[in-house]
Amino acid sequence: LLAFPLPLRVDGNAVVAPARIAHVGSEFEGVIKAVDVREGDAVKKGAAIAELEDWDYRSALAAAQAKHQTAVAAMDRALANSDGSEAGIQKAQADYWASEVMRAQDRLAKTIIRSPIDGVIATPQVETLVGHKLKEGDSFVDIVDNSEELVDVAIGESDVALLKPGQKAKLKLDGFPERTFRGQVAVVSPQGILQNAETTFYARVAVANSDSALRSGMQGRGKI
Repeated sequence: LLAFPLPLRVDGNAVVAPARIAHVGSEFEGVIKAVDVREGDAVKKGAAIAELEDWDYRSALAAAQAKHQTAVAAMDRALANSDGSEAGIQKAQADYWASEVMRAQDRLAKTIIRSPIDGVIATPQVETLVGHKLKEGDSFVDIVDNSEELVDVAIGESDVALLKPGQKAKLKLDGFPERTFRGQVAVVSPQGILQNAETTFYARVAVANSDSALRSGMQGRGKI
């Protein structure tokens, strides 16, 4: 007798989710002066997305620079007069205002809000936010990295022990009935979700998406 082992497969409903999403906002309070992107625009990491009103920050920088220059000039005069004590005091002042200049420059630079990742603008009508006041930590635009997607394949409790990261997967999605997407299991959810009196786990399959065909929310079937 000859035994021919057949590969064991499990399958389940599949839903596409973005592999990476960035919620972008401001590090401090400010009013949006300009928005440089629109929904659907592709952006690179570091690209300018929006600008905040910066008058107050420019004024703070100019004031710090003026006080730094004054302290440096006073230190130079004290040194020229061989007044070491006064020179030491003014040097401490100059060092303090030099740090304030750097702080003001950093805050001014951050009035330009930049993308932290490569991706696509996912927030609709983001350009209408001009004049909107942001609080510290508020996010106002989402950027989705579609270069790779995670597809959640629902697996029943009886089959979850068969799954492990690295296993190959095939996906058929409703939007592309004639196309098969392939990927690998990135992680198996450690905690199940109770649905219709049954516990469901998810195999999260990483799928390359170089042509941006996959989009968040697409559904279909996955086989692992």
